[in-house]
Amino acid sequence: MSDQNVCAESTYERLFRTIAPLLRNFLIFKYKDVERSEDMVQEAFLTLWKNCEKVLPEMAKAYLFKVAQNQMLKLVDKDKTKQKHIPFISKTTDNEDPQYHMEVSEFDDKIKRAIDSLSEGQREVFLLNRIEKKTYNEIAELLDVSVKAVEKRMHKALVKIREVYKNI
Repeated sequence: MSDQNVCAESTYERLFRTIAPLLRNFLIFKYKDVERSEDMVQEAFLTLWKNCEKVLPEMAKAYLFKVAQNQMLKLVDKDKTKQKHIPFISKTTDNEDPQYHMEVSEFDDKIKRAIDSLSEGQREVFLLNRIEKKTYNEIAELLDVSVKAVEKRMHKALVKIREVYKNI
């Protein structure tokens, strides 16, 4: 090759036609990923073009293979890091999904409306049991009613909440 560097368009095109298929096949063989291998060939030739003044034509093949291999290794390392963090990422992204937030918000609104529809006695028993985690015996003592009365109010509260929630 007679040109001093690979900036001459004809030299660059000749290098691409001869080296690109070899580089592609090498990367596919080594990394078993056709799509990424093709991308890395393109990236390597782009890097060669950006540095064409510094690369002699007889060194272009070694340069391209080194650039492509380094880029592929960076991707492999990135994938390993990503795989290591996927459980964490999937746990956090599920809760940050706008659809998820909207559904939670709608659910909260429906439950609040359902609780608001309860009679005072039912609401009091429901909140003491479900929110404050008090037992039926503790609620009965607090409200100065029988345990049976607490059970009845709770049953009615749950039936009403289900009914109102379905109709909202």
